[in-house]
Amino acid sequence: MSGAQERTEPVVRLRGLHKRFHECLALADLDLELRGAQIVGVVGPDGAGKTTLIRTLAGLLEIEATEAEVLGHDLRGDVRPLKRELGYVPQAFSLHRELSVAENLRFTARLHHIPTATFAERAGRLLERTSLRPFADRPAGALSGGMKQKLAIINALLPEPRLLLLDEPTAGVDVVARAEIWNMLAERRNDMMIVISTSYLDETAACERLVYLDGGRLVADGTPAELRASVDLELYRAWGPDCRGIARRARRLEYVASSHASGVSTRIEVRRSHSPGPTHVLRDLAALRGAGVTMVEELPVDMEATLLALARRSIP
Repeated sequence: MSGAQERTEPVVRLRGLHKRFHECLALADLDLELRGAQIVGVVGPDGAGKTTLIRTLAGLLEIEATEAEVLGHDLRGDVRPLKRELGYVPQAFSLHRELSVAENLRFTARLHHIPTATFAERAGRLLERTSLRPFADRPAGALSGGMKQKLAIINALLPEPRLLLLDEPTAGVDVVARAEIWNMLAERRNDMMIVISTSYLDETAACERLVYLDGGRLVADGTPAELRASVDLELYRAWGPDCRGIARRARRLEYVASSHASGVSTRIEVRRSHSPGPTHVLRDLAALRGAGVTMVEELPVDMEATLLALARRSIP
């Protein structure tokens, strides 16, 4: 993180935050501080608390906390001023389905008191950017899933918020629309903080910072590189015609944590704390000639291995 960002006031500052839904503890003793313009990914398994955290940051939930500020506004008090400074895209499409694309944008512009000329310039630019201009008069409810999500995002961007919150905005969206959405977010990453929950590995790797939750608790927080370096893993790949046989043989090595066939190769994970060293591991894997090993290589730890390791770390 740059020195300039370090000197900025935190966009998000949470200390000892709790959120309960009846007897269910959705967020537990959460400490989190986020600064500067960047894309922050909120990741974790189903039921981890991702949606609850996004909704908390949007000022939509009553919470308990030692400290809970977003954009300098206390989440435990009047959050109406906060809502004027952020954009929020929930999982479910929440715009007016009977209104057209253009009418939904005009409605949002009136809520935020955006001048007519400013609205025309911003809306025109956003519609052009998302290829929604030809559909400006179409009812929002008649749009495809990908177009609905693009409309929801440009609607949230229209007031030019200081913080953009998105809850799984690309879930169920086709690959072309997903790429368009991420390109649009990447263009804004230097202008505002974007907090996005996601289950896609490629999207996780595209974030500048990650917040990993499990069971409502913060398991890890850092850049993708920091999280990859923090896990107790070495990653290897072995090639050969019998990938399942290689996986079985590899699991017999006492230091191998897991091994499974993946396409035309075998993916092998070794706990760094138990590893005899890459040279030794590569030699042992190459010696599995009986299983048909033809080539072995060490791989950099990727996000798949990192997230799986963090999931194991969160198990008591």
